[in-house]
Amino acid sequence: MNNICPACGGECVPTGKGAGYTVYRCTCCDNEYRVSDGQPFPVYHTARRAAQTAETAESVPSAREEPRELNGEQIYSRCINSVLEVRARRGNKIFSGSACVLNGGYAVTNAHVVAEGGRRADRIELYGCGSKFFGVIVALGSDFEGGEDLALLKFSGAPSAVAPVRFADVSLIKNGQPLYVIGNSLGGGTCITAGIVSDRRRMLDGKPRLMTDCAVNRGNSGGPVFNAWGEVAGTIVAVTTAAEGMNYAIPADIVIKFINRCGIDA
Repeated sequence: MNNICPACGGECVPTGKGAGYTVYRCTCCDNEYRVSDGQPFPVYHTARRAAQTAETAESVPSAREEPRELNGEQIYSRCINSVLEVRARRGNKIFSGSACVLNGGYAVTNAHVVAEGGRRADRIELYGCGSKFFGVIVALGSDFEGGEDLALLKFSGAPSAVAPVRFADVSLIKNGQPLYVIGNSLGGGTCITAGIVSDRRRMLDGKPRLMTDCAVNRGNSGGPVFNAWGEVAGTIVAVTTAAEGMNYAIPADIVIKFINRCGIDA
């Protein structure tokens, strides 16, 4: 039986002999081994090498390999720390909504949540990861051409567990794909609902919108719509009364454009 090199798996042949040992040299990598008389040749761990090879292959995914879809429980667990509850106070009025966390201590929500009718809130309370902290308005969609119902907030005092979202590539969104809405529904705290992409691009009041049948209520405004990979496909903006159970979100590409206009990387 041939002696196998422990380093490369090549064949080792005897090249010399000393007092009580034999010298072997690998014909492949040229390594030398001294093996004491009566002792077995060092073992080449083929099973371990095969496992290492497989592990290396798995760590470099194929370009054709698609990410695994997550179920609702996994989406909620992965994304909950990226969603904020919003309470905007103006005088004696309180407006409830939701927001999604961005990099650098920023968040995005609907303008009508924090500046209803164009009048900015006196105080913006944010809740995330079990903590209460505060935010201020940095910019509104009305500050730019197109006037999207969006607002950029800057917050401070948030717990370290608060995490930024990742945005979806809207060109990959297809009708029928699963969607999940996480937000401050009815102003009573964060919850999750599920549905599908009803129409990936529908015009509403002259603006492109993502249409979904995810259950949405007052308090979800400004909150994220996640796809099955935990990426934000859009920001909830409106409930239609023309059809039962259909709701609209501002598509991710438009949200990203607004954020970038504010000088922030989405």
